[in-house]
Amino acid sequence: MTRVDVIANERLLTDRHYWREFQEFWQDKPVALVFLRQFGSAFALQQAQKISAHYDEITAAGGDVVFIGLGTPIQAFTFRQKAKTRFTVLATNDQTLYRTMGLWRAVLGTIGPRNLVPFVHLLRNGVYPAQRTGDNAQLGGAFVVAAGGKEVVWDFRAHRASDIPPTADIVAALRAASKVAAA
Repeated sequence: MTRVDVIANERLLTDRHYWREFQEFWQDKPVALVFLRQFGSAFALQQAQKISAHYDEITAAGGDVVFIGLGTPIQAFTFRQKAKTRFTVLATNDQTLYRTMGLWRAVLGTIGPRNLVPFVHLLRNGVYPAQRTGDNAQLGGAFVVAAGGKEVVWDFRAHRASDIPPTADIVAALRAASKVAAA
């Protein structure tokens, strides 16, 4: 499984220009770290919207979600507004954290034909890409970290741009981790 202790002291800016360390998020509750491709990605926007629709359920279970994206805090703020999310949005301007977490870069994974049908589906549902904010070849992923940051209880790494972790799996992993933390 993935280790998060190596990123515990990493500090990133929020969309409101506040510095936050990763370990603050998992200190007393489980958290899902959702690494977005970039803030301008239509797939990332759809992912954030789907997860944000479960805000009340996640917080009632004692969990939290943090979105991490390539770009600036201003681009993160714009992303937050478009996604209509109440979860924390962090911005990074390089791919060091992505590499540390084992997330891939794949040019063919982002522009290949297997992304075309899902992309058209997004457009038909009114989800459009915005200005590119980072490396277009960077792929995302998600990690559910147990309270205290001792272990990653669930993870997902995208192999192409249209790979979005199932929201139900993230919510279920947060709920299960919350039960373990409460016991």
